[in-house]
Amino acid sequence: MPMFLSKISLLFTLVTPLLFGYSFTMEVDNMQPMVGETIHLTTHFRYDNLEEYDLAEPDYENFNIALFDENETQENNSTWLITQHYTLIAKKAGTLTLHPLKAHIEFIPLKYQKEYNKNHYLQKQDISTQAITLQVHPLPQGIHLTGNYTLEASLDKNQSTQSSPVQFSVALIGEGNLETLDFLTLHIPHTTIYEKSTSPKSKTFSILANQDYTIPPIVLQYFNQKSKMVMLTSTPNYDIHISGNKVSHSLLWLFGLLLIGIGGYGLWVLHKLAYLDKKKTFIRQLKRCKNKEELLKKIAPYIGKDRGLTRLIYRLEVCEDGEFKRVKKEIVTHWKNL
Repeated sequence: MPMFLSKISLLFTLVTPLLFGYSFTMEVDNMQPMVGETIHLTTHFRYDNLEEYDLAEPDYENFNIALFDENETQENNSTWLITQHYTLIAKKAGTLTLHPLKAHIEFIPLKYQKEYNKNHYLQKQDISTQAITLQVHPLPQGIHLTGNYTLEASLDKNQSTQSSPVQFSVALIGEGNLETLDFLTLHIPHTTIYEKSTSPKSKTFSILANQDYTIPPIVLQYFNQKSKMVMLTSTPNYDIHISGNKVSHSLLWLFGLLLIGIGGYGLWVLHKLAYLDKKKTFIRQLKRCKNKEELLKKIAPYIGKDRGLTRLIYRLEVCEDGEFKRVKKEIVTHWKNL
């Protein structure tokens, strides 16, 4: 009996969408894409006399997904069709499955539609699309981009001065899995470069320099799905001439040495001033000592600093009270001359 009831339940699940006029399906336009290739996923939801519905959105961890179109049309007097179009880009190769999407529906059977308490007969059910398995192929080794692109470059001038920047612009034309030029940076020796994104697919560089330089080509490799070939697009190289007063390398070198010398002398002066200030403070502390014990605490750590100072410290240790002031004066005088 349980087996029989389970078969009846399964039959009801399969037949109910046909009897009450609703279904949920999905399809793709390419079952064997390559990594990074854009394919289209389309879902179709048909319904008839539904009280409420909720459609799950596709969310697959190995794919980038974006909804780009949705529309609702009436097929006949009672049946409506909701069609959703998504772009789908695989992030890795292999056999990848698009798991079924669910739709939650709530309906009242037709025979109860005119009942006063028809909500009492409200039924709730989940229906699902079928699963779709894709065979995703890898890109050629070393290639990460797919599509069809052209890089276009423009330059406002090829002669400038040290104080006037050159404006160099790059634009990406075409479609594929590369949507922005955020990755693009420019490195040119002996120049200062400021960059600005004028749109997701274009960038402008302001370049300042005090000598001639070359803007190197920007090269982009990608896999073209139509031709099944690795393609290359690049910008030209531009030679820029800078006019005006130019400082020679030798003069810059001498100027650098001068700065180093001035900096070194400044550090020496600061060190000397700090030493002198510390010396004056210590001398004041020596003068404030009122007896032999206080003076020894201050000066004893400096035994060995100087031969004359060491002799005076030993004299201080054995001196009588009457000799303390004279020995203290000699120690202060000696410390001033160090």
